[in-house]
Amino acid sequence: MDFVEKLVQPIGGLLQNVISLPALPGEPSYEVYSGLTGNISAVIPTMAFSADGAGSGLTGEEARLRAVAETLERYASCVYDEKQMIWATGLELEGEALDLDRIPRCSDSELRHPRCPLQKPDKNLPIRWVRGLSLTDGRLVWLPAIMVYLNFDTMSAGEKIWLPISTGCAAHRTLEQALLGAICEVIERDAIAVTWLQQLELPKLRLDAYPEWVQPYLDNLKRNRHVQQIFFDATTDIGIPTFYSVQLAPHNKQLAAMVMCSTELNPYQALTKLMRESASSRIALQNGMKHPEHLDDFMKVYDGATYMGSHERLSAYDFLLQSPASKNLSGIRALDTGHPGTDLANLVNRLKSKGHEVFAVDLTTDEAKRAGLYAVRVIIPTLMPLSFSYRARFLGTPRLYDAPKFMGHAVRGEQELNAWPQPFA
Repeated sequence: MDFVEKLVQPIGGLLQNVISLPALPGEPSYEVYSGLTGNISAVIPTMAFSADGAGSGLTGEEARLRAVAETLERYASCVYDEKQMIWATGLELEGEALDLDRIPRCSDSELRHPRCPLQKPDKNLPIRWVRGLSLTDGRLVWLPAIMVYLNFDTMSAGEKIWLPISTGCAAHRTLEQALLGAICEVIERDAIAVTWLQQLELPKLRLDAYPEWVQPYLDNLKRNRHVQQIFFDATTDIGIPTFYSVQLAPHNKQLAAMVMCSTELNPYQALTKLMRESASSRIALQNGMKHPEHLDDFMKVYDGATYMGSHERLSAYDFLLQSPASKNLSGIRALDTGHPGTDLANLVNRLKSKGHEVFAVDLTTDEAKRAGLYAVRVIIPTLMPLSFSYRARFLGTPRLYDAPKFMGHAVRGEQELNAWPQPFA
């Protein structure tokens, strides 16, 4: 813990401060902390803003550590130098770069809408590329920089193919653990997007058996009678334990419903992560943030979540809440071996067997190295991305229509997809 705490110094540190965020009355009570870098543009001109991160846990120490790590992760994903990049077209780098024909895309109808912020990927247009590594076969590959960095402004028409998002960014004490966390997050976001857009009737999760260390989390939830959390098995065809939840608080006019999702190799870790991270999300979503009046203007992380949290939109969750199927938690097998290197190899091979290539970029900064942490970005282009833009939901991505079929669900065509905005934040 001490080595990470060195990052927190009001003057001269990477993090300006880490503060405790108290739960609101009647809300689940976990320790929640938030970290903030402050404006460090005097040192790094490309970062004329503050990066922040949150962490939660049963103890203040673990919550604070997670907040520092997430803030570092956000910071690392925004630090870049143009000297790392090259300008080229996809055709010029053919065979050496990620094939732009494989990345998620908006549908033709989305692209025709005047408010769509993106365009179809075009290998004839120059964009910036940065070096990455294929974890699938070990080769070096050029990746679109717009897909790697956060707060990364487009500088050409060809770069208007992606909306920068934190999906696939992770920080941890070893490179293997960071990569595992990042890959699991990409799988999680795929499940979130497919579940909501295709309105999958996921089986409810019956908490029939679990290790003793899970009990404090369930006790915490039971003590808060005003908030009910229903769990669903959202594990996709990839087979990594993924749980989706809907928290209901009908008395709360501002946040009557909230969704969360978690993917972990260990199902019990996924379950407890859902509960503790829900606590920090509830604080954030009730912090006075306002969503735009029109759906066309939804672009920010919390726009859809604050809009869909309203009591008057509870019926939008009926496809989940009224699902007749159920599944025992005890029937979901843990896939972790206790050895991160082995787990990473197994996970990459599992994705490869399903036709998905995994790419990674090392984002570790000097500050992270001195604190003994690694930061990474993972891209799995054939999985469905999460989008907060209502007019760029990547509805032309094949995965959106293939995944339900692979999972044994009915497949909705584009015109039948969920019209409600994405409630996850």
